[in-house]
Amino acid sequence: MKREEKSNLISALQSSLKEANGVFVVENHGLSVKEMEDLRNELRPHVSLFKVVKNRLMKLALKGTSFEPVSDLMKHPTAVAIATDALAVTKVLVKFVDGHPNITIHGGKMDADVLGLDDIVQLSKLPSQLEIRSTIARILVEPGSRLARVSAEYGKKNQ
Repeated sequence: MKREEKSNLISALQSSLKEANGVFVVENHGLSVKEMEDLRNELRPHVSLFKVVKNRLMKLALKGTSFEPVSDLMKHPTAVAIATDALAVTKVLVKFVDGHPNITIHGGKMDADVLGLDDIVQLSKLPSQLEIRSTIARILVEPGSRLARVSAEYGKKNQ
């Protein structure tokens, strides 16, 4: 890769990092091209970028950002997921790792904390924002629907 291409890649990575709310490092040693493409397709709606990047270039892109501590996780050939929906990415990664033992999650960073594998697994078990919203909506609608059923039954009783 030429110097100009490297600088373009670093600037593209930095712009993706500005919009991100999470960065995850995955070792993809032993995955076939088909498996890697399947993972990319599953992650696509939740990431701005999922790419196998040279560690040195990624460390340069991370320098000076809030995600800089992630560079300590990059010791082996890795793929990096720059997340726009970090919680959804944890769910996809953990589900994919269960079916593919060749892939290893090294860790990541969300908000203020650097996450290890155990942290990512725990986060993947949390309900998504959509699930939480639907639960709240169901809780708010439930009393009204019960009242409507009771009054409908009462109306049938008097006829």
